Amino acid sequence: DDQTLNSAEAYAQVVAYYYSFFFRGVAVETPGVVQSFTLSQNYPNPFNPSTTIKFELPKSSDVRLSVFDMLGREVQTLVNELKQPGRYEAVFDGKNLASGVYLYRLQAGTFVQTRKLLLIR
Repeated sequence: DDQTLNSAEAYAQVVAYYYSFFFRGVAVETPGVVQSFTLSQNYPNPFNPSTTIKFELPKSSDVRLSVFDMLGREVQTLVNELKQPGRYEAVFDGKNLASGVYLYRLQAGTFVQTRKLLLIR
């Protein structure tokens, strides 16, 4: 039944939304068909003290989402596990870091992409 499916999808989105507030830093899945690997620009950017990073997976993948300083040192791993296809978000909390430019990198199977984020105190 199409109405049941739509209601179930809406419910899943509401649960994912509230879940993200209670479990900061944990990736949250939202339903929907994904066509390609995507790593979105974090928001807000610049940020203080936390920012959200969204990514999409078209197929099951071993996923690692990490944040690095400009010297290439990993400062935090946000996700490091097998994920099913879907849309995800992770919250990065930089409250213990100095102001500056950081990099975040998504590795999912053979897909690798890096973006910059700016922490301002």
